[in-house]
Amino acid sequence: MAISIHLRKEFSMSKKNLPGYLKHKPTGQAYCKIDGKFIYLGKYGSKASRSQYEELIAKYLANGKKLPPTKPQDDTTILSLASAFLEHAEKYYPPKNNRSSGEIWHYRKAISAVVKYYGKNPVDEFTPLALDFIRDKWVEASHARKTINRWTQIIKKMFQWGVTYGLVSTDVHYRLSMVPNLKMGHTVAPEYNEVQPVSSEIVEKTLPFLPPVVADMVRVQRLC
Repeated sequence: MAISIHLRKEFSMSKKNLPGYLKHKPTGQAYCKIDGKFIYLGKYGSKASRSQYEELIAKYLANGKKLPPTKPQDDTTILSLASAFLEHAEKYYPPKNNRSSGEIWHYRKAISAVVKYYGKNPVDEFTPLALDFIRDKWVEASHARKTINRWTQIIKKMFQWGVTYGLVSTDVHYRLSMVPNLKMGHTVAPEYNEVQPVSSEIVEKTLPFLPPVVADMVRVQRLC
């Protein structure tokens, strides 16, 4: 959409009073905030994003400094959402002693599955059926039921986070939030193997190597 000479002139004269061209650091996208709404424009600093910004301001001025209700960008892909969310998660769970957080390992496993099967798709096309498909793949791979539920919750968190930053529509997150966890006895996903008690034979062989106080504590616990 070409900006008229009149609008270009008004844009130039009142630039200081217009919504700014801003950078959303977690995603690297340019955005403009109008009436409390975040409108995403594409990669920050790119010609395309600046062109969209000018077109947006032109519409804003032409409509009396108002815009019609906007929706999250249809071209926001699951890959871009996943990349931004994982960056956020890595900051939230920082490494300790130069080792990645165990929680981040789970985040990467869950998110990598979404990207593998749906990375190129727009975020608003991710449905409960898509989430079920990924869960079925995890079941086929013999992952434990509790692990699958944990990864499923991470995917839901990713879309909830996307809603917060205007990358995902609330309808998408709401539909995904309705997907129930896998329940014991109603899925073929295996349960965790229960931790079995250490045999008395191993305990007896270990006692001589323990400090006296610790050895006495072990004996008391066995009697209890």
